[in-house]
Amino acid sequence: MQIGFALFNALAVGMAIFLVAAGITLIFGMLRILNISHGSIFMVGAYIAFTVVGIEPGSISWLLVGGLVAGGVLAVAGLCINFGVFRRLRHVDEAYSLIATFAMLMICNGLVKLVWGVNYHSISAPDALAGAIFLGPVLVPTYSLFIIGMGIATFLALEILIHRSRIGKVVRAIAHDEWMSNLAGINTPLVYALVVMAAFFLAGMAGGMLLPNQSVSPLLFESYLLQSFMVVIIGGLGNIRGAFIASVMLGLVDGVNFLIMPELPGLLIYFLLVTFLLWRPQGLFWQPGADTAGHTEKAPDPTSIPSAMPVRLSPQIACIIALVAVLVASMPIYVNEGFLFIAGFAMVEALLALSWNFLFGYVGLATFGHAAFFGIGAYFVGFLLRDYGVSFPLLLAGATALGVLSAMIVGLVALRRTSGIALGILTLSLGEILRRIINYSKTLGSDDGLSGIPRPTLEFGLFSVDLSSERAYFWFLCVACATVALLLRALTVSRFGRMMVSTRQDPVRAEFLGINVQRVRLTAFAISGAVAALAGALHAPWAQIVTPDTVSYLHSTQPMLNTLLGGSGFFWGPVVGSVAFSTLGYATRTLAGLSEVISGLIVLVVVLGAPGGILGIGKQLGIFRAKRPQAGSPDDAREGAHP
Repeated sequence: MQIGFALFNALAVGMAIFLVAAGITLIFGMLRILNISHGSIFMVGAYIAFTVVGIEPGSISWLLVGGLVAGGVLAVAGLCINFGVFRRLRHVDEAYSLIATFAMLMICNGLVKLVWGVNYHSISAPDALAGAIFLGPVLVPTYSLFIIGMGIATFLALEILIHRSRIGKVVRAIAHDEWMSNLAGINTPLVYALVVMAAFFLAGMAGGMLLPNQSVSPLLFESYLLQSFMVVIIGGLGNIRGAFIASVMLGLVDGVNFLIMPELPGLLIYFLLVTFLLWRPQGLFWQPGADTAGHTEKAPDPTSIPSAMPVRLSPQIACIIALVAVLVASMPIYVNEGFLFIAGFAMVEALLALSWNFLFGYVGLATFGHAAFFGIGAYFVGFLLRDYGVSFPLLLAGATALGVLSAMIVGLVALRRTSGIALGILTLSLGEILRRIINYSKTLGSDDGLSGIPRPTLEFGLFSVDLSSERAYFWFLCVACATVALLLRALTVSRFGRMMVSTRQDPVRAEFLGINVQRVRLTAFAISGAVAALAGALHAPWAQIVTPDTVSYLHSTQPMLNTLLGGSGFFWGPVVGSVAFSTLGYATRTLAGLSEVISGLIVLVVVLGAPGGILGIGKQLGIFRAKRPQAGSPDDAREGAHP
């Protein structure tokens, strides 16, 4: 009985995941865009349907009307978003599309709070779906049967449309070879627009159909977002059949998880994804030539690659930088405690963003779970400092070593088997596994995290430095973050830095020149993980609390956002982006909902209008220039051709 009910419930969960994932599968497969805002689109659809049907939809037909209205409204919105956003993202790096769609997520979340508020709403199932029936010896909810039926019906409709209709043949032709499709006279922009509209319609329809399945709140977007990405990856890019089978697999794994590990819900799904990515990163239904969704391999944008040569600043800019440094160091004297805390937090986030861009900007590897290394350092220091009073310098060294070790383990496995989007999703999954383990670890405080972390005292034998006050620890943060940043900068303009840049520009040519590309990538991965863990170690005493949110995938997007806002083509771009974003957040902190809309719009405009970021605009204005190497000096990768 229990096993039968669990299997039936698993199938219902799988069909619910498929209803949400169907739209993202179309966009991901056709446009090669990692649309992280899809969960928020689904949430907006749920709110629109809720506005139509209320908390007690009287009948199944009325619930369907709510879903159709939500789907229609979002289809129109999808048409506008396609022309305003998606067309500009089709041929850019996945990291840029991720940040642009994350900005859309912020905008959607803010609009939901402004229009519908932040309250939770529970919607009852229609009377016809409120009961339960016996299927043999198993008593199953009628609403679950309805969800299973809707999932199967949606799959069959998409299967017929894509594989049995003329428009489906056109879509598959464009996905296979866009250039030849254009030569054949196919209006590819129109087809792309129709696909996006269909994807948004499916998201809105899913929001309406799943209304009685969960509470409607501004956190609804998190419910199915990661599972949708899992379905896309496991099934194969853009493959509806694969997405359907993957949804059923995830539902069954979730059911098994409920039976054997009820205290750790959802954990087995991430283990499944990690195992699958390492075994078959191209997905279940991969076809040669189709894994790039019809697009050619994207060459790195030269403007997004930082220079491995020193940058010469004009005397005026150098004076401004010195003045800013003095103003930051003297903040404890003239700002209030709230602003000082934000400033310290911005420094830590800047260091985390520098570590991410060290990997992305110089080597071309984008990880979507970088906050895991940050969380490792934060929890390591927070736990041992609070409960055992271990020496703080020893803890910083230990956190750095732990970051190196964990990054080496992940890199040795991940870099050999995955790349691109698969690498990003793999690291994201590992981060989520860590977060869920922390969530249910009583030793680490579970959901509440570690609180009451003391600020340390540095012991140097004959004397000591007390960092217990906010002012003292802020100055320590300034020195520590500046020192690590300068060491990273020295590394990027060294022989190894030029090897990293060569590896990103053309790995095949770099190998031909004698550079061990795999070793360079692994070394960069280890250094990046070490700096991220050190940033977390510095963060724990400053915040005096560490929660599982520090490891979440949403926190992992923050260094990416800061980097691309400031300019990934510049070493100091992540610092500028962190300052800008923290300042923006502080200025709009009292505007519930509106702050997210404003922040999201600014990020979206910068990513679309100035992909070089804030410093890219400065470069176009001629504020700074690269120092030219002297005649006869070693240049580019030739100096680092032999690691």
